[in-house]
Order: sequence, then C-alpha cells, then structure tokens
Amino acid sequence: MDPSKKPGSATSPLVATLAVTLGATAVSACADHRLPPNPVPNLAFRQPPPDWFDPNAVFDPNRPGDTRVYIKGKIVFDTDRATIRKESEKVLKDLHAFLVSNPWVTRLRVEGHTDSRASDDHNQELSAKRSLAVCHWLVENGIDHVRLVAVGFGEKKPIGPNDTEPGRQENRRTEFHVMEVDGRPYGPKNALDGGMTLTVLSAEELYLLKHPPKPKIPPLRPFNPTGDDFDRYKPAPAKPIDSDSVVQAPSGDSAGDAGPIKKDEKKDDKGGDKK
Repeated sequence: MDPSKKPGSATSPLVATLAVTLGATAVSACADHRLPPNPVPNLAFRQPPPDWFDPNAVFDPNRPGDTRVYIKGKIVFDTDRATIRKESEKVLKDLHAFLVSNPWVTRLRVEGHTDSRASDDHNQELSAKRSLAVCHWLVENGIDHVRLVAVGFGEKKPIGPNDTEPGRQENRRTEFHVMEVDGRPYGPKNALDGGMTLTVLSAEELYLLKHPPKPKIPPLRPFNPTGDDFDRYKPAPAKPIDSDSVVQAPSGDSAGDAGPIKKDEKKDDKGGDKK
C-alpha cells in the first residue's frame, strides 16, 4: 500500500474492496426489517479493517462466517433466563473494544441461539431477550444504541447435535455479525428473516427504566369551613303548623301520604269545597 495514501481515501484498497463487496450485496431494506438511519463516521475516524476481514473475499450466502465477528470466549446466562453471568464480562469487554476501535462498523447484529429443550416460541423469545441483554450492556457502557440490532433465532440454527450435552452447549450461543459498513448494508439481505427482533433502548431510556421518576402528587389543601359552605347544603327550615288547623282522621282511617287534613281543606256535605 502506498504510504502517501490514507486509509479511507478515494483510492484506498479498503474502500475499493468494500465497494465491490457491498455492490453485490446492497439491497433496499425489507419493509419488515427497516432500521433507523445511522450517521457515517468521517474520514478521520476510519481505520484499517480488523484481522478477520478478508479484503479479497466475495460474499457467499452459503458461507455464514463472512460477516461474523469472532470474540474469544462465550457469553453465559442464568438457566432459562436472560441474566448475563459474571464470567461473561471479558467477552463483553472485548466486544465493546471491537466496536470502539472499529467505528466503520456502523451496525452490528447480535444473534441469540438456544438448544431445543423447550418449545419453539419459548426458545425464540428467550434467545431474543438474551441478545437484547448483550446490546443493553454495550449501550450502558457507551455504545450508541443505533449501531446495535438484537435478534433471537431460538433453536432454528443449530451448529451441533441437540441429542448430546456437548452439542446443546454449542447451540446455546451468542453470535456477532457485521450488518452495516460506513452506513451501507453488508451481508445477506435476509439476515433477520425467521428471527425475533427487539428494540434496543438508548442510554437515557435504560436509565429511566431502572430509575423511574416518582409520581408527584399535589398536597391536599386544608379545608377551612365557612358559614356559606354549610348554609348551601342546609335544608330550608320547615314552616310551623298551627295545631288548631289540623283535623284528625276519622277512626279506622289514616291520613296516608297526603299528611294531616287541615280544616280549610275539608269537603262540605254536598261534595264541594268548603269556602
């Protein structure tokens, strides 16, 4: 390579190689798997590709290792849970270092895989939550959430026999694949097909999720009764009844709902009102 030419320049072999490779693989995004835009790093931040990148390789859909990032070690989870165990810290730190030192990888796909010792739906959901846990660890340690895609395939992509314990251990794994280079798609267009994709939260959203704000309840105002407050609800005082104007009902009868009979309301013998 000519030392006078900087990596990332118009005549850089890296750019020329990527142009050929991406030209064969770049496709329009599938409507079901559209991803948010991701800013492309400027030339000052672009670096030579890592050791695993073969500049002469042409993408072959029958070779799934073309896009894979190999990190030594394995991410281990609690049984049947998406909780990352402590012994996984070195792998996570190495993956974090890879993303920090290779900003030209503008999107990384984190894949979760399981063995077959449960239902298909359970395994796929568990694998998706585990991949999301890895992504959220990276976000909490400074990686932009837009650079990460969390997807779970459950038991759909075994690499070992599920009828043996060593094979099941191989199938319980987390893989990392380059999905975008300098803002351009890299790898197969159907990389997410058959998987369960979960939304990777931002650092701010994760903080609020772990530290939800307490609801503010306004204090109750003290009640200061006044005369007007009580008078509005007092019934009107009953009018006094003159005892001389009340006639008792005849024996055997009752006044009923009409109340006591007043003298001026009695009927005369002829059926008319008494004047």
